[in-house]
Amino acid sequence: MQIKYPNADAVQAGLPLPLRVFVAVAASLLAVAVTAEAVCRYVLHYGYPYRSPLMDDRFPDLTTLLSRFQHIHTLQFFTDTWAQPYMYPAPVALFYRVFFLFAPHESRAFLCFASLCAVIAALLFCHNLVGHGLGRAASVFFVAFALLTSYPLWFELRQANMEVCCWLFIAVGLWAFMRERGYSAAVCFGIAGALKILPFAYLGLFLNRRQYRLIFVALLAAVAITLPSLWMLYPHLRESWHLTNLTLAQFRTVVTLDTFSPQIQFDHSAFGFLKRIVYRHISAHHFSVLLTAYSAAAAVLMLLLFFGWIRKLPVINQVLCLCVATVLLPPTSFDYTLMGLYLPWALLVVLAVRDKKGERTPGLVPAMVCFAILFVPETEMIYHRIAVGGQIKALTLVTLLYIGLRYRFPLATPPVLCD
Repeated sequence: MQIKYPNADAVQAGLPLPLRVFVAVAASLLAVAVTAEAVCRYVLHYGYPYRSPLMDDRFPDLTTLLSRFQHIHTLQFFTDTWAQPYMYPAPVALFYRVFFLFAPHESRAFLCFASLCAVIAALLFCHNLVGHGLGRAASVFFVAFALLTSYPLWFELRQANMEVCCWLFIAVGLWAFMRERGYSAAVCFGIAGALKILPFAYLGLFLNRRQYRLIFVALLAAVAITLPSLWMLYPHLRESWHLTNLTLAQFRTVVTLDTFSPQIQFDHSAFGFLKRIVYRHISAHHFSVLLTAYSAAAAVLMLLLFFGWIRKLPVINQVLCLCVATVLLPPTSFDYTLMGLYLPWALLVVLAVRDKKGERTPGLVPAMVCFAILFVPETEMIYHRIAVGGQIKALTLVTLLYIGLRYRFPLATPPVLCD
C-alpha cells in the first residue's frame, strides 16, 4: 500500500487545532500535578498518598522476582513460598529471564531497553509527521512533549513490568497490519496475546475481513512461544502448565480482590471503579461473586460491541475501540497498560495532520482531550486521603470508547505509524 504524502506547504508549520488542544490540556494538568506535589512535599510536608508514585521503590516488578528465577527450570520455582509470587503467563518469564542474564544489573538492562524502544518509536513517528507535511520544528516539539510528559511510560520505567515487551509486539503488529503485511501482524499479535492474553482482541481485525488463516497463524505463534516457555519454567510440560495456571489464579485473590491495597489508585479498569464504590458495603464472598459476574458481563459486552458496532467502523475506529477495551474491561489494569493507547493516538495525530488544520473531522478534539487526561498523572487527585486518579482515567476511557463508537475517522488510505 503506497502512501502519498501531501506537500509540506499543504500543512501549516504550526500544530493543527486538535494537537494544540492536546498540548494545552496535558500541560495544564501536568502543571497542576507538579504544583500540588511540590506544595504537599516541601510546604505541608505530607507523606503518603500526597507524593508522586514515581518517587517510590524503583523496578519492583523486576527485582522482586530475582530470587524466584534463581530456581527456574526446577519445581522450586513454583513451590518457593518465600519469594515473590510469579503471576504471569509462561511466555512473560522468557523476557524476565533475558533481563536476569544481566544480574546484578538487570534493572539497568531493562531501563536501557525500554528507553531505547521509546526513543526509536518517537524518532520514527517524528519522521512520519514531517513526511505527512507537518513542520519539522512543530513535529519535534510535539513528539518530544508527548515523550517527556508520558506518565504511562514513566510509570512503566519505574515499575519495570514486561508490559513494554507486549506493547512492542502490538506496535509492530499494527504497523504491519496497516502496511498489509498480514502474516507479520498475525505473528506479532499472537506473541503479544501469549504474553498478556488480552491482545488477542486485535485478532478481530482479521475476523472482520474473514482472514481466518491469519487468525490460525496468530494462534500458532502463541503456541510456539508458550511451549518452550513452559519447558523453561519446569521441564515437565503438563505439570508446568498446571502450576502456571495455579499461579495465575493467585492474581485474582492477591490483587484483584484486594480492596485495601494502595495499588488501586493505579487501577483504571471498570471493575476498579466499581470496587471503589462497593468495597465497604459487601462481604468478601459477595465481592468474589461480583468479580465473576463482572468478568462474564465484560466478555459479553465486548462481543456485542464488536459484532454490533466496531466491525462496521473504519479501521482507525476499530483499532481505537479494541485498544480502549483491552485497558478498560479487564478486572485489573494498571497505569503502564495505558502505553497501548499511544498506538491509536498516533493514528489520530496523523489523521489530524493529514486533515490539514484538523478541523474537518468531528471527534478529533474531544478524543485529544481524553488522551491528554490519560497521558498525565492524576495521582494528586485525592479525596479523604484516597487517590482517585485511576477512577478518573476509567471514566475518561469510557468517554474515549464512546467517541470511537460515535465518530468516524475514515481515510481513503489509512495512516501508518512510520514509513
